[in-house]
Amino acid sequence: MSEETEDSRTLETAVEEQKDVENKVICLERAEEVKLKAKYPHLSGKAGGSDLLRKRLQKGQKYFDSGDYNMAKAKIKNKQLPTAQTEKTEITGDHIPTPQDLPQRKPSLVASKLAG
Repeated sequence: MSEETEDSRTLETAVEEQKDVENKVICLERAEEVKLKAKYPHLSGKAGGSDLLRKRLQKGQKYFDSGDYNMAKAKIKNKQLPTAQTEKTEITGDHIPTPQDLPQRKPSLVASKLAG
């Protein structure tokens, strides 16, 4: 019984120490914020940077070349297309196929035109 109580006490003290450290970090961050606001009072009203940066971000993404543009466009199209279901009868490399395992080929239109 005494070992369990000692373990729970050490756990409680560790949790309390962690909370104290977190409180000190939060206090330090707030103190730094107060210092910065005192040093730069004109920046406290704006949130999110300069107007120039905001305008550039609103224009949209710029691409280095047409390849980057086409790759981004293809990613968008791939997200919209549903994935095709694979056939369950399809052989996927479990064994070496024999001519009897392969499906019959469709007759070629070119071969029938040449024969006739």
